[in-house]
Amino acid sequence: MVAPAVDVGELAFGGSEIRQLWSFLDGSIMALDTRQRLWRSWGLCPRHAWGYALAEIEVHGGKPLSTAILYEDLTRRAARVANARLKPWTLIRRQLGSRATCFTCDYIEMGGPTAAVDERDRAMARRVNQRARVAVMLDELLELALHRSCPACLGGAGIICRLHLLDRDRRPPGLPGDLEALATRLRALINSMTTRRTPVGPPERVSWIEALGWFGGWDGLHKLAEGPATPELNPERAHHR
Repeated sequence: MVAPAVDVGELAFGGSEIRQLWSFLDGSIMALDTRQRLWRSWGLCPRHAWGYALAEIEVHGGKPLSTAILYEDLTRRAARVANARLKPWTLIRRQLGSRATCFTCDYIEMGGPTAAVDERDRAMARRVNQRARVAVMLDELLELALHRSCPACLGGAGIICRLHLLDRDRRPPGLPGDLEALATRLRALINSMTTRRTPVGPPERVSWIEALGWFGGWDGLHKLAEGPATPELNPERAHHR
């Protein structure tokens, strides 16, 4: 049966979630202890990985630069894990599982200082939930993204996502090479958004979506394709690990 590996809930983000994700976009994601925990958890949870990318695109420059940098790093690490030829698949599969919880989920569960949320946080949440800039990107990239999606999640022709791999008894052929190729496309995308201004095409521009889909399943893209989010009374409670 074709179905996303995990339901990310409605992608309507509240002020507390955006406040925490903004702290990452403001530079804290580069701290060594933060990056080490993200290595153990293979990034943020599926919901907040998509939220991080949406926040970056909508309110932090219009491009998924930080998202691509983080997930290129994670993708190359996953490729090295998958390429350990002398290790049994059961061990590789265990290493591809998350060994830490999501920063943003923990922040929300600890109370997420709702009282600390200010009008700027709420304004940013409204912009993120409208997805105006993401909608422009999807006009170009949605068809290709769906084609490159996980066959078990959305019936695409892409790499089987990490979450579905955790239920597989055998390593798919070509997995390390597929992940290295994805990391290479992410690097080209990064270079196109920095001073190098390297020209790229749709395969590179869609790579950040592929990466989020591989690490956390493709329900996020499925929800984005449905259109702008409808704000919930308390969207902070809609998070998923």
